[in-house]
Amino acid sequence: MNKSMKYLEKEKNISKIIRAEIFFAPLLVVLPFLVGIAFINEWYIHGLAYGDHSYDIELVLGIIIIFGNIIFDVPFIKSLRELSKKK
Repeated sequence: MNKSMKYLEKEKNISKIIRAEIFFAPLLVVLPFLVGIAFINEWYIHGLAYGDHSYDIELVLGIIIIFGNIIFDVPFIKSLRELSKKK
């Protein structure tokens, strides 16, 4: 096969992907937590303090976002650690 026809070597490509995942992992982990906390904060300020029950859905959304983030991020971080240790 012609050398110019190769796109990327497999090892270099995988190491670049792992490096990009490590770079963006804090954003993928922290941002949903901040959004979930913002929803819960809005519910607390407007819903609980003023007694307006129309903000109760924000509490539910905040809890779903935070727990969903925990459920999906723990395996993601574990697999990212394992892959970075192999390389």
